[in-house]
Amino acid sequence: MLSGYISTAQDVIDVINSCLVNKEGVLDFFSNGSFISLHIQKGHIKGFSVPSLDTSHVKNRTALLFYHMSEVLENPEGFFTFREDIPSENFIALEQPLQAEELVLQLQLVSQELKNLIEKIITPFAVLKVQKPFEGMEKYEEKSLYEIIKSSEDSILNTLRKVKELFSEGFLDIHQFYQMDVDRHKLLTEYVIKDVEAKKINLITILENLQLNKFTGLVKATDQSQEFEMYYVKGKPISLYPINYDVFEFFINPNTSMRISVISMDATSMNLYMLRHSENKSMNHLSGDFLEVGKVFMGMSRSKSSGLIVVRMPKKKVNILYEEGKMRGILEEEQAHIKAVSQLRIEKPFWVDLILYEPMGNMASIIYLFLINLVYGILLKHASDTLQSIMGQIASSDLFMYEEGSIKYRRRPKEEDDVVLAFLSTLLDIGYRTLGQKKLEEDLEVSLQPYRDVFKIMDVEEFIKFPNESASR
Repeated sequence: MLSGYISTAQDVIDVINSCLVNKEGVLDFFSNGSFISLHIQKGHIKGFSVPSLDTSHVKNRTALLFYHMSEVLENPEGFFTFREDIPSENFIALEQPLQAEELVLQLQLVSQELKNLIEKIITPFAVLKVQKPFEGMEKYEEKSLYEIIKSSEDSILNTLRKVKELFSEGFLDIHQFYQMDVDRHKLLTEYVIKDVEAKKINLITILENLQLNKFTGLVKATDQSQEFEMYYVKGKPISLYPINYDVFEFFINPNTSMRISVISMDATSMNLYMLRHSENKSMNHLSGDFLEVGKVFMGMSRSKSSGLIVVRMPKKKVNILYEEGKMRGILEEEQAHIKAVSQLRIEKPFWVDLILYEPMGNMASIIYLFLINLVYGILLKHASDTLQSIMGQIASSDLFMYEEGSIKYRRRPKEEDDVVLAFLSTLLDIGYRTLGQKKLEEDLEVSLQPYRDVFKIMDVEEFIKFPNESASR
């Protein structure tokens, strides 16, 4: 396999010329989120593949190839690979094999014509409308340039020049812009609050506003020694990382050294960005000396995978979000601040994480851990003779551990993990037996009282299902 970086249009042309000479296999280009594969056979291109390409009503496959390759030429910064491989069934065979020289020559002309035309119509997905009658006008009426290209029986150069001429002479104009597929795959992020001292704001009021405004995004709190991120969807918290039930105490009595940021983000991007905290990494902190990062990007596209690629560099970190094989966007982190960027620039040395998608919600686990420690604190105060038995259960557990006076998780529990609920049930049973129902409930009421406002705002009851055995007493 051959692979490398491309950064200019000339790089793209050089790769095409070198890979098409006496080679057979698949040439992949990945640039600015676009991905295209060419089927190469001894100096000729026999077919191509583009993820999620709608092949219905395609009359001119060669024109479609030129269109998608012109996107690579226009935004060339990216990667390429050549592999001696048999094309998959998703490849579209060209009407006639295309020679490398013809591709390069025509591609440069097509790219320039397309660029000139886009200046008039803004986007190839703008719907056109006939302004005055002309022969063959039905081929253009209420169709986008992209639809015209793929349904035309003429060459793409002639098609582009014809559309340009019709615009210049007033036969065509833009009718409307419709929702393009690419818009569904756009990362949306914005700071609502940025790096404000916790002591200068009312966190309870902020939580109320997040709930009322059905906020989707994350609340980030940091200081020199620690940080946490709480993720929201439509005004409800769904997860907290790292796992730490002390967050409820923080909202009541904020650490004055902490700084708060509130960042809005669309739900899909947020669920992908959250994968940074996953324990199930397919690739973990692998040095760039051992891989071509472009192959990782292409692998995500070819396999139509959803997930996150994290590239760590000495001064910054970039998070590349993938949704079903399409790059949704890039989030760059530098000096604890994040921003969406349009271009990926990687500098050595760098290290790579790869995390495939998995559900990352954990709010129920956080709340149960809080309740476990609450009940444990009551038993520690009033029934210390039960502690040896409790410590024995913790020591034999692969999920729980005891550290610095608190019960914690050894690993991230799954939301459906009944072990957490069973352990809470055990502690409640011990409390009922040793303290009696009335005393335990009174102590629980007193211990929970300071947190009631926070729990109400965060709609904590939605996540809790009390153990049947204990709740029925």
